[in-house]
Amino acid sequence: MTKKNEVNYKIFSNKLLDWYDVNKRDLPWRVKANQNINPYHILISEFMLQQTLVVTVIPYFLRFINKWKTIDDLAKANFEEVAISWSGLGYYRRAKNLHETAKIISRDYCGDIPRKKEILLSFPGIGDYTASAIMAIAFNIQSNVVDGNIERIFSRLYKIEKPLEKSKKFIKMVSEKHLPGSRHGDYAQALMDLGSLICVPNKPKCGICPMLFYCKVGNKKIASLYPKRLPKKIKDQRYGIFFILINQNKEILFYTNKKDGLFVNMDLLPSLGWYQSKFFLDHNPDMITEEIALFNFKWKIFQKKLFHVFSHFKLSCTIAYYQLDNNSCKNFLLDEKTFRFVNKNDFNKLALPTLMKKIIKIIEDENLINY
Repeated sequence: MTKKNEVNYKIFSNKLLDWYDVNKRDLPWRVKANQNINPYHILISEFMLQQTLVVTVIPYFLRFINKWKTIDDLAKANFEEVAISWSGLGYYRRAKNLHETAKIISRDYCGDIPRKKEILLSFPGIGDYTASAIMAIAFNIQSNVVDGNIERIFSRLYKIEKPLEKSKKFIKMVSEKHLPGSRHGDYAQALMDLGSLICVPNKPKCGICPMLFYCKVGNKKIASLYPKRLPKKIKDQRYGIFFILINQNKEILFYTNKKDGLFVNMDLLPSLGWYQSKFFLDHNPDMITEEIALFNFKWKIFQKKLFHVFSHFKLSCTIAYYQLDNNSCKNFLLDEKTFRFVNKNDFNKLALPTLMKKIIKIIEDENLINY
């Protein structure tokens, strides 16, 4: 590294920090000047911010720290409560990983979040980015924090022609050279704010960017083309049937997913054909045949279809429903270890994924459970 490069890197970090001091976002996990950072708040926010926008995370974060004020409080909580508070935030395995991590820290580290990256990496749900962010922001330890925003910034600064999928190592290497000698947490958050407020994916605001002097594509039409990417893969299309079983009290049948995988420990409607099923559907059925009829009932199908997009596949949902009457109730033996009927007024006590909420909205609109 030449002295000229060292000077340029220092100028870069100093200018960025000057900009951050004036323009930083006011976020609930950030502290005011002369206040002490709460590492527990950083841990919670970083788990929630994995693959989720800041604006979505804020109300969940505030509810969490209000309900569980310390990591020991969170560790002692029943996971069902944690899952309910997480409901709607998505990527539900994060909630389980956060709870498990809290239990480990409470049990093995007296409630103090470790300051060593290798220890943080050993906890459930903590990868290189989250560990680096905790090190820098919670403890002001020099650590190279690189997320999607920061990858976009450096791909533009250096006009990196290789697709992002093939240039991540280079970006990590070159971004590390720019790390300042102090204010490590502020610098990491300054880069995040620059990527969120100025160096945005489409139509970057180059005209007001404090790093324009350093950028090889700044104020050029090509700026929004970076980072370059490989052609997108077409998402798999799946088809699923979701069963709405309604008893005489207009309660709906749910179960809690105790298996690993998607929606682990969440409350779900019975379904088949799309995930961890004996067979996969290759189309939306026009009717529910005996072969696929849950509990051997004669299910009716809503004409309206629901579409939901996951990270790796698209799902077309068929919604089937059946209303129990006196005759069907006599022959229906409920496996109470697996299933339970839930009153509409108690839906807010369930840990419901967004997909289940969408389905419930449809059946409410059809007046099947309104009373």
